[in-house]
Parts: sequence; structure tokens; C-alpha cells
Amino acid sequence: MNKFQIRMKAAFDKIEAIREKAEAESRALTAEEIQERAGLKAEIESIEAEMRSFQEEEELRTRLFGGNPDENRSQTAGDPGAGSRITVEDQPIYRGSPASALGQQLLDIRTMTRPDIFGRTEVGAARSRLEQAEKRNQAKEEERAKQEGRAAATGGFTVGVPTDGGFFLQGETSVDLMTNGFNNSEILPKTASRTLSAGSQFVEIYGIDETSRRTGSRSGGIRVYTNKELGEFTASKTQFSKIRVEPSKLTGLYNASGEMMRNVTFLGQEMRQLFGEEFAFKCQDLSYRGSGAGEAMGVLNSGCLVTVAKETGQKAATILTTNLSKMWARFAGRNPVWFINRDCGPELDQLSITAGTGALEPRFVTYDAQGILRIKGAPVVAIEQAETVGTVGDIMLADWSQYVTANKGGINEAMSIHVNFLYDQETYRFIYYFDGQPRWTSAITPFKGSNTVSPFVVLATRA
Repeated sequence: MNKFQIRMKAAFDKIEAIREKAEAESRALTAEEIQERAGLKAEIESIEAEMRSFQEEEELRTRLFGGNPDENRSQTAGDPGAGSRITVEDQPIYRGSPASALGQQLLDIRTMTRPDIFGRTEVGAARSRLEQAEKRNQAKEEERAKQEGRAAATGGFTVGVPTDGGFFLQGETSVDLMTNGFNNSEILPKTASRTLSAGSQFVEIYGIDETSRRTGSRSGGIRVYTNKELGEFTASKTQFSKIRVEPSKLTGLYNASGEMMRNVTFLGQEMRQLFGEEFAFKCQDLSYRGSGAGEAMGVLNSGCLVTVAKETGQKAATILTTNLSKMWARFAGRNPVWFINRDCGPELDQLSITAGTGALEPRFVTYDAQGILRIKGAPVVAIEQAETVGTVGDIMLADWSQYVTANKGGINEAMSIHVNFLYDQETYRFIYYFDGQPRWTSAITPFKGSNTVSPFVVLATRA
């Protein structure tokens, strides 16, 4: 509680004491008491006006110089070597640990949606912090747009209209919430990621329409001919392809108890852990097996996927050295990584190849000095999204840099006190926009040979 609130509360307490005394004595207020109450009300109004003037001064200081008001006041313009320009280090509005900063902002959003409970003073302070965070986010977006050579997003947030639910997490808080989960992801950090500005609905990526490396098809049709002196040149042309990535909505809902709302840090920890990990899990799962209908196109359903057939007579739920060797031969990426279900581990551990003397050497599937499993030198990573052993998708050789993902920035968050009011719970809603699809529209036929190649190769079902 700030100094203005303390002074106003003291005046309110005196007013209540005068009323309670008259009620206890079953009498009407005296002229002196009426006059005293009027004086206290005038004092409250004066304190409120003083507080409003102070807030306006702080908001003006923040608009002019940015950063923390306390830090702004510590800056001096009298330094003859500094000139008239004041440089203030950019600081987030909500401070502390990531969990604490997230909790603070969620409580401010809660205050904004319940002005009848928290009063004008606390709502005003919460509004000021949210608006400062909004302006700071917009400034950062403009700076990023300038660096990337694109137009910055226009429009703003609607923190002034609580019923709109238009509250946005502070830049660091939003990024941290997603990073908390994405850093635990094995696929998403490897993709070619794009962030759309608020005014953009999709991103279109143009490339060469190449489905074959045969002569006349390379680079979409470009050809080079041998030619004799003074011979007429033969022209060729190329064709281009285009993929469109349009982020669609992913949503999450969270009910926080009244007890949890009283612990800012714990509230932030719950949000970060639960939603950061779950949004990352969902995005990774969509990248792996999404249908492409209203959601990301997963590689398992894409046109560029290469599926290697099982061996004749191969037993169910097995993996053979020959399977892996053929998968490697069909791979066309630059950064090969094997992604498997944990159930595949025992099958891989027993693989070996026959040496010249007839002995078996485990040199096809090995472990390096750090204990990382490798196949043909490429690392093997176990992920939950891979199918169980024996089912197509249980083992994938992939280069995820050939997969494009897009989002619309951070997480949009809003809250409601009405959904579970009878249970003393407040409901938080999270919205994140995500889409993805491979750069390749189809597998490619090599210059020599008939087996197509791709940056995404899987093994067929062994049932």
C-alpha cells in the first residue's frame, strides 16, 4: 500500500468511527461531527488529486525517458561530458524472477477486471503498469521490425477496456513462458522459425519448384548446353513454388484457486511450468503429425515424406540394420538427426554388422564419449511424439531446418472471475498462434537412380 492509500485509509477510518459512535449511542450526527466528516471527505479528495498528479508525472517521465521511474530520477543532466541527452537503460516493467514477474502481471490483469472490488487507486496503478508494458512492447516490436526490414505492427492493446479481455503479457514474460517449454523441445528450436507482426495473417515463402534432379528439371528447369562457336544459344527457364504458413489458434485454460492467487511467485511458477511445457509439446506434436487442416502440416502427412519399406519376412516390431541403411540412402538433408520412440532403444542396441572375419562389430550403431547414441555418426534423440516401435513414425531421419514454423509473437492472456466464481477460482485463458509445414512440397528424384530422396525419411510399419 503506497503513502497516498495510507493517508486516505486513515481519513476513511475516522469517518467510519464517527458514524459508528453515533449508531452505538442511537443518535443522529451532531453539527460538529457533520462538519468534521465533511472536512475528512475534502481531505480524501485532496489526497486523491495529489495522487493523480503524481501518477501523471510518473507516466510523463516514463514516456519521455522510459525505464523505471526511480532510475529516471537518479539520472543527472548536469554532466558536461554527456551533453543534453539522457540515456536510460531499458528495463522491464515487471521485475524479479521470471515466475515472480509473471505472477505480478497476472495479478494486475486480475485487478483491472475487478474495479468494483479493488477500487480506483489500485486499478489506476495496475492500468499504468500494463500500459507501460504495452508501450515498451510496441517500441521493441518497432525496433525488431527496423532490424528485419519490415513494417512494424500497428494498433494497440485494449487494457483500458477490461471487458475486451485484451491483455498481453510483457515481452520478457511472454518469451520466457514459451522458452521455458521450447527449450525442452527437441524439434522446435531446429526449425526455420518466423514471427509475424500483429497486422500479418500469414507468411508466403517462395522457392524453386524442383521435384527431380534429372536434366531439364534441376532448379525448376534451368539448363546449360555445350555450344560451338557462333552457335545459337538455347534458352531455358525456371519455375517457382510457394508455400503459405498461416498460424492458427492454440488455446489453454487454467483455474487458479483463491489461495494460489495470494502467492505471486507460486502462481507464476505454475503458469510457466504447466503452459510453457504444454504449448511446446502441442507444437512439436503438430509438427510431427499435424493434419494440415486448420492446424500445422506434420511431416508424417506431408507430400515430401519418404517411407522405406520393411524387409521381406521381417518380424513385427523390429528394426534391422538394413532398414537404417536404406533410410540413410534416401536422406537428402544437411543436418541429419534420428528421432525415435524410447521403445526402439532395445532394438537399436543389439544391431551390428558382419566384419570381414565373420565376427560381429557394433560399429553401425554406437555411443560416443558423452554417451549419446549415434547411427552412422548422426545423433539419436528420443521424443514422446514418435510412434511406438513397429509403427510408421517410430523412427525418423530428419533435417528440421527444412521445416518452416510461424507464430504471431507471444502469448495472449486474459482472465475471468465469473467462470468458477462459486468455487473461489479465477480462470486464465491463454492463446498462442502457430503453424508449420515442410519447405519441400514433394520428395525429389535424384539425377541417377530411381529412389526418391527427402529431408524426412521414416520406416514403414512392421506388423
